[in-house]
Amino acid sequence: MVRTKTFTRLAAAALSIAAAAGLGLAGTGQAAAAREFPVSNCIGPSPNIVDLPFMVRRAIVSTYGGDAYIAADFPSYFPGGYQSSLRMDWHNLSTGKRGFKVSNTKVNPPYQGVHYFVIPVKTIGKGRVAVTFGATNRNALWSVPSTSCSGTIVIP
Repeated sequence: MVRTKTFTRLAAAALSIAAAAGLGLAGTGQAAAAREFPVSNCIGPSPNIVDLPFMVRRAIVSTYGGDAYIAADFPSYFPGGYQSSLRMDWHNLSTGKRGFKVSNTKVNPPYQGVHYFVIPVKTIGKGRVAVTFGATNRNALWSVPSTSCSGTIVIP
């Protein structure tokens, strides 16, 4: 919960600064507007069976304060939701740098579940970055893996 609030506050600050810069006002930091990038066929059954399938359709990317913020969202309408663990493998196509991050979150309907990844820009590098997502979703009874999916994002 604290991690989500921190990310939300940073994202709000980044958007405020970007808006101020767009109006020609002087700002103390630099932020890039969030951009969406599609990912391919990231779908799997919900552990709740009668729920919407687990679907990550996009990666949302922004930078602020020297960090890259990457978010992947997914829906659920089943009361009680479920726990989701998403691994993001990344490969910067310009620098050759590679790495991975893991996010654990719970989706609580009627809200979207969101996986957040924060990586220093000096670590991931700027430019085109190939990402691959793979998730395991669980409820009180069992765990269900999703298919992996991939796409290319741009770190400004």
